[in-house]
Amino acid sequence: MSFDEKQHNGAPVALLRRRLNMTQEEFAHAIGVTVSTVNRWENGHIEPSRLARKAMQVLAAQAAVPVDLVGSGNGLLHKEP
Repeated sequence: MSFDEKQHNGAPVALLRRRLNMTQEEFAHAIGVTVSTVNRWENGHIEPSRLARKAMQVLAAQAAVPVDLVGSGNGLLHKEP
């Protein structure tokens, strides 16, 4: 996977976090993961688990941030099991 592909893979998580106006630390605490995990997602090193994606969806819904802004309906927050 190229650097550009890795950066693109982390874009939905970073976009959601920025739309929520949260730091990586605040975002990590809100969804129950470590800051380094959020950082690795955003840098495209790893992808969020199904449980983490669900926590992000709940957080987005609570903040009234449309999840379709993050991944256009088929991004990281919409992956099937």
